[in-house]
Amino acid sequence: MTVIPCHPVEEMLKRRGFEIQIKNPTQYLFFPPSVSGEAEDALYLMLRRYSFRIFIRDVIKNKESFSLPDLTRYTGMALANEYIESLLGLKIIEENGPGLYRLKAKEVFSFGDTLEWLVAKIFERELSSPALWGLCLKGAEAGGDYDCVASVEGRLVYVEAKSSPPKNVEEAEVAAFLKRAEALKPYGAIFLEDTMLRMKDKIVPIFESLVEGRDVKRVESETFSVEDKVFITNSGRDIAANIALCVRRLLERDGFW
Repeated sequence: MTVIPCHPVEEMLKRRGFEIQIKNPTQYLFFPPSVSGEAEDALYLMLRRYSFRIFIRDVIKNKESFSLPDLTRYTGMALANEYIESLLGLKIIEENGPGLYRLKAKEVFSFGDTLEWLVAKIFERELSSPALWGLCLKGAEAGGDYDCVASVEGRLVYVEAKSSPPKNVEEAEVAAFLKRAEALKPYGAIFLEDTMLRMKDKIVPIFESLVEGRDVKRVESETFSVEDKVFITNSGRDIAANIALCVRRLLERDGFW
């Protein structure tokens, strides 16, 4: 009998007693899952840019019909026009009248799923680490929703990816993240805010109140850690570089001696 191998992350989760009910869902991405490999490569590189992610948030907000001025709240006119031309070329958007456009993906309602997809792709492409995103696990306490779980050198790493700004993140959400991490028991966990804003202003104080008695220290810039096990970071500088920094510190945690 031929045995079809499972995804490495799926195997690790099974050994922990979890059953995957949903993985890698594509219905809420801002681009159709049927895009070519070449188009996916182009979108990945564009999504690595914070300016493009901010731009896409406005595209999703106005998905039924938008014009260039609708997309310039945080993006300059020239750059917004460049992004529109790129999305037209990739067939992600289509013309909807003179100077008007619409997003072809009808189901998308937020940037959240696309951000989870991006984080998983960063693990795969930049860190050569297999990853699954948008997971729903049966048997997990504190809710079974996990944004991204990766296998880094055979060690499980869990990432909670927030697309909302820090002002919209409440203590209950951080507490739920910590409970999910406790249930999963990964090698390390990362709380990622897709923002250029400071983590020290609101997010870090929330963690300090919830992990009382444990040291929350600055690793570098706006990346912090709780005993080099739980990391808090943003997208400042570069989202992939910040994820890589957290992973590197995790791997450095257990020295030779």
